[in-house]
Amino acid sequence: MLELKIKPTETGIITQTFKKINDMVRSGTIDSDTPVHITLMPGTYPGTISWNLSNPLIMETPEGTDPSQCVIIAENCEAFHKDTENRSVFVIGMGAAEVTLRGFTIENTHVKTNDDAALGNQAEALCFHNQTGYLLCQNMRFISRQDTIHVKGFSFFDNCYVTGDVDFIWGYCDTSVWKNCHIHTREDNRGGVRDAYVLQSRALNSKPGFVFADCTFTADKRPEGSHIYIGRSQGTGKVDSVDRWDSIALIDCTLDENYDSALWTDENGTRAVWPVKGCKENGWREYGTKRIDAEGNRSNDDTGGRNQHGYIMTNKEAEELKAAAMV
Repeated sequence: MLELKIKPTETGIITQTFKKINDMVRSGTIDSDTPVHITLMPGTYPGTISWNLSNPLIMETPEGTDPSQCVIIAENCEAFHKDTENRSVFVIGMGAAEVTLRGFTIENTHVKTNDDAALGNQAEALCFHNQTGYLLCQNMRFISRQDTIHVKGFSFFDNCYVTGDVDFIWGYCDTSVWKNCHIHTREDNRGGVRDAYVLQSRALNSKPGFVFADCTFTADKRPEGSHIYIGRSQGTGKVDSVDRWDSIALIDCTLDENYDSALWTDENGTRAVWPVKGCKENGWREYGTKRIDAEGNRSNDDTGGRNQHGYIMTNKEAEELKAAAMV
């Protein structure tokens, strides 16, 4: 294993380190499957970064470090660099294999100044642009506004915090599992009556998609007339499409009072939903959803107002899905 320690001594130090590793692989100093362990010392690391090597990567802070004390930070967005894989603060490319991120923050500081169509406000903090590798994130913080996290392939988020305002968790994934995570919908900096959406799933055909277990969803209160949904459809999924399936599962999750009782939205029927009705395997589905009020009182959520495309799993179905996803 290649062991490296990075201190925030100068701008671009992480990129310089990644380049050094790439040069070592190309020269044969280390093999392309040699594991790389990078210890990030607390501090601020300005600039965007990209990892695209097949070497298994573990990138973490020293044990006991609060994730807020170590921050990779930059402004990037669609208006600056076109396409998802170019507008992120940290992009993991198609050449990567196994990547573990542990104990730090990735923040995209882009602030919306106009309507999305005019400026291109999509601004990922993390982009896992990889259908064949595996991403593990533990005790991480991800901060942006629109499209905070984009994932493909297989990923696991454990005890992480993520915040954003529109579709801030999304992607063309096979399976993305979220366990004991805190998901927070922040206020839109432009103000006014605006709807918010946590997820937009474009999952692969017939795959589980996004699975949340024992997670907490909170939100900043928005002006009257605004709605906050867990998921909305992209609108182009079909039975034979390769991806763009609306597959999101909530298992034993807790929502605060700011989330709309419908939970899911097809935007008043203007966006097609596929599968039309969720089931255990895919689509919009849930089990054991709790609601917490402003005083902290927790109770079983009333599912009577759910969107028609959603599905309430049985206990057996939820346990089977949870067990399969956690493997």
